[in-house]
Amino acid sequence: MDEILFPTQYKKALLSKKKNMTIRIKEEIGKYKPGKVYLAKSYSGKDWDIKIRVLKRTLTTPGKLFFLGVPKKSIESMKNREKISSNEEVELIQFKVL
Repeated sequence: MDEILFPTQYKKALLSKKKNMTIRIKEEIGKYKPGKVYLAKSYSGKDWDIKIRVLKRTLTTPGKLFFLGVPKKSIESMKNREKISSNEEVELIQFKVL
């Protein structure tokens, strides 16, 4: 089964099914396909035994993520951490934890 990687701090949110979207940038844009099931793992490779189904992908920019339901604080944090501008291309992936 193909994998989708997340930062370690998202494990609890995935297990409790509170997390249902993720933002992907650069080489991860277009990598995950709607309808397909992926095994969620940490970026360090630790298997969490969590499966998710990608529901929808939306190509957008950080400047428009707020209108798609992403909190402003999360957007600003991502922009600073990844050093990307408000105009760069990002992909919002909506998913369901199975």
